[in-house]
Amino acid sequence: MRKCASRENCKDNYLYYPDARNIQQGHLKQFQQHWAHGEPVIVRNTSETATGLSWEPMVMWRALRQIKNKNGRFSTVSEVKTIDCLDGKEVEVPIHTFFMGYMNGAFRTTEWPLLLKLKNWPPNGLFVDSLPRHSAEFFRALPFKVYTHPCDGALNLASKWPSDCMKADLGPKTYIAYGLPQELGFGDLVTKLHCDMADVVNILTHTAEMNWKPEHVEVISKSKRHCSPQAWKKIIGEEDCVNRDLASSATRKKHSKDNIRGSISETVFHPIHDQTFYLTMEHKRKLKAELGIEPWTFIQKLGEAVFIPSGCPHQVRNLKPCIKVALDFVSPENVHECMRLAEQLRFLPKTHLAKEDKLEVRKIIIYAAEMAVEDITEYFTTSAVKQSAPS
Repeated sequence: MRKCASRENCKDNYLYYPDARNIQQGHLKQFQQHWAHGEPVIVRNTSETATGLSWEPMVMWRALRQIKNKNGRFSTVSEVKTIDCLDGKEVEVPIHTFFMGYMNGAFRTTEWPLLLKLKNWPPNGLFVDSLPRHSAEFFRALPFKVYTHPCDGALNLASKWPSDCMKADLGPKTYIAYGLPQELGFGDLVTKLHCDMADVVNILTHTAEMNWKPEHVEVISKSKRHCSPQAWKKIIGEEDCVNRDLASSATRKKHSKDNIRGSISETVFHPIHDQTFYLTMEHKRKLKAELGIEPWTFIQKLGEAVFIPSGCPHQVRNLKPCIKVALDFVSPENVHECMRLAEQLRFLPKTHLAKEDKLEVRKIIIYAAEMAVEDITEYFTTSAVKQSAPS
């Protein structure tokens, strides 16, 4: 068990924390006990169960830099679309430049750190086809495969989807992002508070160290102390701007205005599905002091796999440049949460980004039930034949 909270008079301050090298059949029962209660699970040392293939970004880039197009010819992939966390805008940069910034750090002309993240890379669900060795390495390291494996997971309802039908892209997907140990309070490299439609497991496969120069640390500290709208505009280098990552209107969260930068605010339809808010350390302190609520908080270490159940609100902040590989799955314990979230999404505005049920959970349930009936019928039919066969 790993301590992840300090709630008074509470028995769930610890999360299940098994070692991947020791997971046997007995551990599955323990996993299920925690998983059935909607608790995250952290599995350590997953890399020890694989072959040791390098996840260095340049190694991955060399493996992917040539992809066959529809004509069967090789085309060089030279640029990637990244998200600049300072203003939330999409920026296209040379892939070599992005990876060099990941390894060595990158800064703006104001010496403010450049924080970029690359989601779902390679694009268009090409991870298995374009990086076959890394894909195989990920599946070797994947713990509790009976739940997580997309093809052979007996308890993964998403694996029951017919092979001749188009299904949702559940991964694996790679996320590569810069990181910063200091919490800026704006423009941070974060994944805002949200819920996933499906269960998800992600493995931290690579991290990088960044050597900050004294002048960079001083600029960051000074900007944090004098974060006025004018200072903000100077940092970002624009005349009229707003941090869309943190902009929000007043909601039933008491301190929602703490996240507003500039004078523009956006309508909040749902504080979680909008992915508008991120709770800083100060927000979490107030949450506990004023409402007695404390979330589980932990640092994911290299080689650890984190299981997040469907419907569990969570957020992430990158303390270092890191690479993680994520995979969605649908467990029997949480299929009701998938349904609940799908119903919530129905009431969002038609133009809402989270409106579409990409998981198609109803179809997954039907296909899983159909396969279960077929398996049970086949089992009893085979048993009856064996019993009636002559000796």
